[in-house]
Amino acid sequence: MTVTTGNGRNTSDGRRRLVLVDGYGLAFRAFHALPMSMSTAAGEMTNATFGFASMLLDVLRAHQPDCVLITFDVGKSFRHDQFADYKAHRAPMAEEMRGQMQRIRELIATLNIPIYEADGFEADDVIGTLANQAADQGMLALVVTGDSDLLQLVNENIHAVLPGAQRFGEYRLFDRQAVIDRYGFGPERLAEYKALVGDKSDNIPGVPGIGEKTAKDLIKKYPSIEEIIAHVDEITPTRARNALAENAALAYQCRELATIVTNVPVELEIDRCTVGDFDREKVIDLFRLLEFRSLVNKLPDSDRAPAEAYIAASSQQAEPVTVRDRAGLETLAKEIRSAKAIALDVETDGTSPIISTLVGIAIATSENRAFYIPVMHASEPVADSDQVREIVGPALAAHKNVITHHGKFDLALMQRHGFNGIRISFDTMLAAYLLGETGIGLKDLAFRYLGWEMKPITDLIGTGRAQTTMDNVAIDAATTYAGADVEATLRLLPILKPQLIEREQMSLLEDIELALVPILIEMEMAGIAIDTSVLESIDGDVSRQIAEREREIYDAVGHEFNIASTKQLGEVLFEELKLPTGRKTKTGYSVGQEVLDGLRGAHPAVDAILSHRTLKKLKSTYIDALPLQVNPTTGRIHTNYNQTI
Repeated sequence: MTVTTGNGRNTSDGRRRLVLVDGYGLAFRAFHALPMSMSTAAGEMTNATFGFASMLLDVLRAHQPDCVLITFDVGKSFRHDQFADYKAHRAPMAEEMRGQMQRIRELIATLNIPIYEADGFEADDVIGTLANQAADQGMLALVVTGDSDLLQLVNENIHAVLPGAQRFGEYRLFDRQAVIDRYGFGPERLAEYKALVGDKSDNIPGVPGIGEKTAKDLIKKYPSIEEIIAHVDEITPTRARNALAENAALAYQCRELATIVTNVPVELEIDRCTVGDFDREKVIDLFRLLEFRSLVNKLPDSDRAPAEAYIAASSQQAEPVTVRDRAGLETLAKEIRSAKAIALDVETDGTSPIISTLVGIAIATSENRAFYIPVMHASEPVADSDQVREIVGPALAAHKNVITHHGKFDLALMQRHGFNGIRISFDTMLAAYLLGETGIGLKDLAFRYLGWEMKPITDLIGTGRAQTTMDNVAIDAATTYAGADVEATLRLLPILKPQLIEREQMSLLEDIELALVPILIEMEMAGIAIDTSVLESIDGDVSRQIAEREREIYDAVGHEFNIASTKQLGEVLFEELKLPTGRKTKTGYSVGQEVLDGLRGAHPAVDAILSHRTLKKLKSTYIDALPLQVNPTTGRIHTNYNQTI
């Protein structure tokens, strides 16, 4: 591709970039691609808003433009005057989407991105005009849209970015060659192609009887519709020749309807379109309202200085203290005993409380006072685990107001490491779940209620194959990370607790959910005993039965085939054995349980196939799978109970 990404804001030939966004095109795609169940805790639907913001920010991050603008349609265009049925079949905008368009415009305004509109013209025409003006100024224009109509604008100075066909969030960049690869001809002929075949989305009829193959053949052979009509007597097949001869005027009209005009009375003001010219904290405030924490890291850098109010808020977070020696542990124990409330969190080398190792303990004794006790970090001095249990353990167990976030995990792991008797008085994750929060993770809650943009754990341990564990993270980095977690947890207490009190849900939290935590921990720790030797014995018997059923099936059918292949099984049952078919799918015959149950007794092979399936399911789900779940240390299978689903 001509455009490079990730190497600054200039193209490979030194040109600056302007991104032009088809506003409704992106909004419609987002609305229909993402579930309508997406909403805030307050009930505001956000699928279109979130999808629009995500796609816009993805494009800005991927292509690093200097400038960006957005266009929208306004009312009917000149095409409606020329052709009464133009887009006449389109249903009105769904009310669920209409309600989000104001939010989308608010988002655009907060990002300080200018909107260009023109009465009597469509957004496509505005984009075409502005893209050409940008090209005249020596820029590369990137048109971002969900509509392939705009591909006709593509040339050496204008490229298009369209969402992929398979998954939301995928994009494809179209330069001239990419358009040729897709259609077989250049962008300048797309309007004529649509004039011949029509465009259902815009209700452009095209020439009756002209299909895609014929249209492409004609476009490749003749340089214009005028030339096609001039040589109509040479065209084959006869059906196409007659259609063109009878509908020449319609072909010209359809071409005019499909052609994007580039002389709209709008003027590109490039200084208004600068990427990064926005107040980041206003965007963050809007993202907090909409609960879009996952989009924060996608924001481009802001060229404006942070507001003083934000600097003051950020400075409220105190630097946590690392505690390694006995004196530090004794000082911490005293602070714990005198604190009105403490927040507790653990860092581990895994995600299972049954097998993970304790790496460190984080404790906040006030909203501005946090500590981290490292007990297992590679290549660095850590606190003595026995001293931590001896000195800090009793202080934690004696405290009456211990606040956690997902405390069941913390307590289970600490109990395994000798810290007993700790009781949770409030859990911010359980509280958020009871309050109906859509995001109950600590970082989601801290972003929404505290305005904190907390560092994700992957910033410390990485992702994918390069991912490490917390015990390999430098203690200073772990202290900062863990300290922020407990500080945020403690600060959420006075925010979430009053809401529970107001809704009369404190009894639900204290008497049911928190009372259940130690019971669930005990159940998880106890586990379930499995005698793997018995399973091995059963495995041999079941495997023999499976082999017997396979032989019965082959004998009944008359040959061997892949029983696990739905395609082969369908062909055997319904084409060879001529059994009554069930519903047919895109990939072949349906051979689901319901279909086969309906064929019981119709042929000896059917009952054998059903028995074969039962045995295979028994083997794969239980006999083979259960031994793999056994904890090698305890020899038992340990369950995990989730209170927040």
